[in-house]
Amino acid sequence: MVSVVAILQEACWGSLNNVLRMAIIIIPLMLLIEIFKDLNLLEHLTSLVNPLTRFIGLDPEGNLPLMAGLFFGISYGAGIIINSAREGKLTMEDIYLINLFLVICHSLFEDTLLFAAIGANWLPLLVGRFLLAILVCALWYRWHAHLPIPAASGRTS
Repeated sequence: MVSVVAILQEACWGSLNNVLRMAIIIIPLMLLIEIFKDLNLLEHLTSLVNPLTRFIGLDPEGNLPLMAGLFFGISYGAGIIINSAREGKLTMEDIYLINLFLVICHSLFEDTLLFAAIGANWLPLLVGRFLLAILVCALWYRWHAHLPIPAASGRTS
């Protein structure tokens, strides 16, 4: 019979090992993110995705928020989406498309690397999430874009 102490010891070592493997991935990614932000590289990369975003129906003003969410995650992307919306750069359709895309495919590289660290096959995960997001957004744009998007019911100040 296995003792409780042995189970706890194995659980602790296994957890510590997983945390260290994730830290090896996350810390360099966070440094890279900071470098990208400081050098404004993300804004330059947005021009490269114009054909893709045009295919899914997104205006060029939505490229930066989409790329931020794709590379850096929902929380950073959301901050840029909110800021762009407040500045009037995004339409409700753009906001909807960006959110739809990011629900399926956010933190593309970070999530993929984390799943690979725990043993997942990274290539189908990376390609599958990205293609699914493109497909869903393109289909929505072509078949549902004529439907009105309900405005968010929020507080009035």
